[in-house]
Amino acid sequence: MKTKEKNNLVFGILLMGATGLAMGWVVHSPMLMAGAGGLGAIIGGFVGWLGGRLYLLVICFGVLIGAYLGDLSGDRDILIMAAGTGGAIGGFLGNLIEMFVRKR
Repeated sequence: MKTKEKNNLVFGILLMGATGLAMGWVVHSPMLMAGAGGLGAIIGGFVGWLGGRLYLLVICFGVLIGAYLGDLSGDRDILIMAAGTGGAIGGFLGNLIEMFVRKR
């Protein structure tokens, strides 16, 4: 395995695993932290193995913007929904960006 592929794999595992841990931390559930962190690490490793570094970064940027906007409301439930919505929109945008970048 090449160094770039290893970096993508590790980056995906760390990024998505940390996202899963953060989700469990926001709702104060250690069991959800373990489950979502493990599932996030598996999915992140798969996406990293496929070479989707830019895709993961765009999703994280969408989650951060959604979480910030949801935090402005002051309600934890709205924060969770806004972060998820931002991640979904980021996923769509990441997919479009990947399509245009690979066209070259």
